[in-house]
Amino acid sequence: MDIQRLVNAYIIGLGDNADNSSLRQTLINHIVKGDMSLLELVQALGSYLASEEAGRRSKGAHVLSDVLTELPESAIPAQATTRLVQFFCARLSDATCVPHVLASISALQRLSSFTDQCSVDVLRALFKEVHVQSFQHSTRSTAYKLLDQIIQSHPQVAKMMGDDTVLGFAQMLDGEKDPRSLMIAFQIIPKLAKLVDIKNNADDIFDVVFCYFPITFKNREGDPSSISPELLKSSLRAAITCSAHFGEMAIKPLVEKTTATSQSVKIDAYETLTAATQTYSPEVFASEMEVLIEQIREDVVMASDEKVVNAALDTLEAVYSVVSPAAPLTSSAAGQTPEIDETTTSLDYVLKDAIFQLTAEEVKNSDQVGKLLLAAARSSAYNCNVVSDAVLPIVVERLGSAEVLTLRRELMDVLNYVLSASCDISRKAECLEADKDNLLNIYRLDASVPLDKEYSFLHITRLKGITLLILMPQFLDKNETSLALQTISRAAIERNEDENVNKEATHLLVQLSQSNPDQVQTTVLPMFFTALCEDMVAVHKIASLLNALGAIGVAASKVLLPILDGLASVITTGSLALSHYVPTITTIRKMIETTAATTNGDTVCPELMTKVVAPLLSWISESPDTGHQNQHSIVVEIAKATAAVFSKLDTETQGQYLKPVFDRYSAIALDPDNTSDPLCQLLPLYSALVCACTPQTKLPVEDLSRYLGGLASAALKTTSAVHRDVSFEIIAATINKANAGTRGELTKSVLECADKVESGVAHILLRHWLARALVNCNDKAGYECVRWLLGQITQGSMYSTEAAEGFNIILGNHDWSVTPATHGVFKLLSKQRFYATVVPEITSSFKSASDDKIKANLLVVLTHSVQHMPKSVLMSGIEDVVPLLLSAIRLTSGSLKAASIRTITMVVLETPDTLMSKVSSSIIPLLIGSLTYSDAANTVQVRQATLDALSLVPEKYAYSVIHGARRDVLRALVKARDDRKRLVRADAVKAYNKWLNFGDI
Repeated sequence: MDIQRLVNAYIIGLGDNADNSSLRQTLINHIVKGDMSLLELVQALGSYLASEEAGRRSKGAHVLSDVLTELPESAIPAQATTRLVQFFCARLSDATCVPHVLASISALQRLSSFTDQCSVDVLRALFKEVHVQSFQHSTRSTAYKLLDQIIQSHPQVAKMMGDDTVLGFAQMLDGEKDPRSLMIAFQIIPKLAKLVDIKNNADDIFDVVFCYFPITFKNREGDPSSISPELLKSSLRAAITCSAHFGEMAIKPLVEKTTATSQSVKIDAYETLTAATQTYSPEVFASEMEVLIEQIREDVVMASDEKVVNAALDTLEAVYSVVSPAAPLTSSAAGQTPEIDETTTSLDYVLKDAIFQLTAEEVKNSDQVGKLLLAAARSSAYNCNVVSDAVLPIVVERLGSAEVLTLRRELMDVLNYVLSASCDISRKAECLEADKDNLLNIYRLDASVPLDKEYSFLHITRLKGITLLILMPQFLDKNETSLALQTISRAAIERNEDENVNKEATHLLVQLSQSNPDQVQTTVLPMFFTALCEDMVAVHKIASLLNALGAIGVAASKVLLPILDGLASVITTGSLALSHYVPTITTIRKMIETTAATTNGDTVCPELMTKVVAPLLSWISESPDTGHQNQHSIVVEIAKATAAVFSKLDTETQGQYLKPVFDRYSAIALDPDNTSDPLCQLLPLYSALVCACTPQTKLPVEDLSRYLGGLASAALKTTSAVHRDVSFEIIAATINKANAGTRGELTKSVLECADKVESGVAHILLRHWLARALVNCNDKAGYECVRWLLGQITQGSMYSTEAAEGFNIILGNHDWSVTPATHGVFKLLSKQRFYATVVPEITSSFKSASDDKIKANLLVVLTHSVQHMPKSVLMSGIEDVVPLLLSAIRLTSGSLKAASIRTITMVVLETPDTLMSKVSSSIIPLLIGSLTYSDAANTVQVRQATLDALSLVPEKYAYSVIHGARRDVLRALVKARDDRKRLVRADAVKAYNKWLNFGDI
């Protein structure tokens, strides 16, 4: 083996920028096998490493670096590590070799044989010999990473070197500008501060760090190596606030930064001050407290930006938590309010201004004053006592005499903020007990107080205060709490002239249901159920009550089941008016679906099935004809709820429920002549249960193939649309979940039974449902059904219109059959395959068709196909589809036309250049024509979709491209502003303003 020849070849390759991977691997293999040693490699590189030419020395170091980086640890003897470290440390004085030497040391540093002494040698050489800022970013980054690695793996070395480590790092960092290097450097500082006493050199390290504050930069989009501005800010903040020794130097400039005009700088300064309270001593804040509090007050009162206000208030709370005593300075007798020595409290900066505002004839900025007091009171138990003791007597006294409603609301607002600080038992103000009677009089818990005449803003504020009294630990007794909950419940239930009162009361009950679920269950829920069952309850009130119950149930799991149980009970016992069945059952269904979709849905649903769904199923089964005009809607809503719960049950439990269901309904489902049987109207319940089964659940039938064939035969013969649809749903769900071998047999059996029945529209629908089952699991038989349907359209069959419309079944959403929630099988890329297979056939057939009806039906198929496609799939080959979509806008109506317009809008948004040549001449005229509300084809959906598209066009195209259509668009939009629908008018105004200002300089 000729080592020198390999080395020379490697060096030549470096000069020619060749791929040296094979040579490098050869050298590594020889070292691993023991054919040569690392020291022999160094000797072979001797003429290069000792050369007077910088380029040759650099290449020699490059070879060694490349080998060491990929060499396994087992191939590097412990004694060789020490020698190599000494060799590389000596080479750090050679600027030409530094980049490769640092990489070599980094490779050695990962070895267990890299000792503490090696770390000392490396750090001393690095700090003494390497001027880090004179090198490119990659080298600087390697130097920072090397220091970081040594600090983590050999912390005792950094600690032992002490000041040398701190000063050396400060020298390395001084002048750094690259955000990527700064990120590493900022993360090193807290580690250094934890290991080393930086007291003697705090000013040196602080100066090189704080000069970057506030730091701003724009990251490079699409660059995986780039870092986020937020992460860099966070790292700098951690560096500035990591040591108490920085406090005296940092506080004053940080406070000065809070006066900056830039909101981002303000926020950064406030957040850094907040973080500093965790490490800086309280004394360093004291000198700047007055200036800081004044600036915080100004930012909160001016309220220029909510983020600035929140950051300022967080800082106020954090600072007061460290500068104020943790306990009262002096206390009176046990059980009495602590005596506050006003001359020693820093809270004066907030309290004096607040008291001035509260005692003025007109209270100004009550909301801002309240927020400041809240932040101060929340900072500690002592501060909560001080603030409450100072503010409560003033507010209570003024509320006792104030008659102006607006003044009462402002004072009560401030009081609410102060009380909210006492909702935490760890800092509850002791003086509140003495003022309890006054507070009860102010907030009036008496549920008999009339609500409809009260000033709504004051009413809302009072309700918030009552909520705070409930939330304050051990403040109200059981009876008082019950009375308070009744007052809030009445506000949510009874109609008020201002509906915001009802909404706010509902919001407060949601909040209370999370903290006081037992009391809400015993006091609030009975009031709601009673209100639901009252005679002659208005529809809008029922909707309000159900929305409130739904919000409370979803927010608090402990009251969910009582609410659902109560709603089911008022239905099954007949306590509810017939007209309210549908909205109530819909509310039950929505709550169940929301709960089933949560992470603990599997554990909750068995109980929901037993206590809610099963009683509803029994009720509707025992009285299948409720006499309600929306009987079918009731059944469907119960079926949706059933599917949501049943799909979460385990296989064994599902089997137990299925047996009696099949005994009751299967005979009716298989008999096409039983359409007059009341149970026929309940077949959606049967379908929901069967379709929601897991693939492992075995249906209680002897021959599944025969059973599905019988369903198909009955569906094709029945005159009941409900019976037909249910059968197809069950067939599709069962075939979709079957294994690949069984799936073909089941499909064949169904089609054979169908062929024995006279053709009709049901045959068309059967193919749609089979396609839904098979296409979504990528079964080729599904595409045979699709081509059969396309053949019906292109051949002008008498059912061609139904064949086209039914394509929505194949890819569209359904309540329970072949859906992800009910364990439907959806193979990866199934929609992409459908698009790639079917859309070209549609396009080709459209171009070759001469009959207008065939073309119109093909456009319907296309619209149904593209509206369910993922955006990424749709954009592939969109150029061929756009002409057909434009034709669809002309020839279709209603939801199909709206879908076509939305697809065009998506193209404009994603790839506007695709439509550049058509936008002015074709697209805009079609959109203008779609705004005419007198045309029955232009439904509200269509007009809204059109306005969305028109609003987007000026954003995506230059004035020179569409200026010719501007006048026509504005005329159309002027008319659209007078549309009969308010939502359309609002969209028209927005679009008009965009086009009116378009092209203005």
